[in-house]
Amino acid sequence: MNTFDRQFTSAARQLDDGAHHEPSMFKATDAMHALLVHRADELMGCTEGSPEEAELSRLTDAIEAYEELRWPEGKIPGGKG
Repeated sequence: MNTFDRQFTSAARQLDDGAHHEPSMFKATDAMHALLVHRADELMGCTEGSPEEAELSRLTDAIEAYEELRWPEGKIPGGKG
């Protein structure tokens, strides 16, 4: 298991542990989001048609779906964006 897998598993465990407490749930889901964004950043510039490009596409879909649910107005409450 590589570092990303361990971090992802840890974030998923936090999500499971905090599923009944909204702030904890957001803390866990935001941590998972950050890991997915980090992995997508690592894959930027990958070779067209490669397995990495397919992974990047799936990650992008997941990231965008989460962001639409988490920040429906397109910004973080109290944030600059």
